[in-house]
Parts: sequence; structure tokens; C-alpha cells
Amino acid sequence: MANPLRLNPDLVQAAERAGMVQKRSVPKQIEFWADLGRAIENVIDYSDIFAILQGLKKITVEPVAPAAADPEDIFADLEKSRAHGRLAERITAGPLYYEASRSRPGLLDRVDTATGERHTGQFHNGAFQAVEA
Repeated sequence: MANPLRLNPDLVQAAERAGMVQKRSVPKQIEFWADLGRAIENVIDYSDIFAILQGLKKITVEPVAPAAADPEDIFADLEKSRAHGRLAERITAGPLYYEASRSRPGLLDRVDTATGERHTGQFHNGAFQAVEA
């Protein structure tokens, strides 16, 4: 459900300019910025964010090698949780979970447990891609 918001005209103009480059609408560009903010607030301390905005610190981006995971260990852990009746709780306890879409068969709903927000889509090359309604 959309909620009307009063936004600073400068923000709307900046979103319009930035959105043109990525072919996003103004609302989608602002949502993109909000998603970025939510993603980094769990990784970067607020004092560091303010220092970055003031030009006192900079961000360095480095590739991260994924930790090797043994599928047998993963499935054994899942089976242990299932046997103790905790599997459903563990799956839905994270920040996001996925379930079969009730409204669009064959697709998945990604559910944000903090906000309840749902996006319908599918995985492509290991990344969830939302589809337009």
C-alpha cells in the first residue's frame, strides 16, 4: 500500500536526474537509495557514515572470497533443526525469507521480516530478480 510522503524538492530532482541514468522512475530511485542505506547501516557505523559525508574518511571496496561450505554440513544442520521442530522458525528468523507466491504461481515472494514488505520474482544466476506486477 502506497503512503503519500512530502519530500524535499531537491531530493526529488536529484532522484529524477539519477534515475534517468539507470532508467528508474523517481519513486524507484528513492527506493533504491533507501535500500542502499538499509544495506550499509548494518555494516558501517553511523560515526563512520558522518565522517564519509564530511570527507574525513573514504570507502574502499574489496572483493570478498566466500567461505567454503560443505553441503553435507548444511543439510545435516537443517535436518537437526527439522527434527527438533525449529526449522520453520530458523527459516523465517532472518531478515528475508522466500516462499512460493500465492498470487503468481511459479514465482517466489521475498518477504522482509522487519517491514513485511513482499516482492515477487525469481532467482537468476543466484540473485533474486523482482518482476513488475
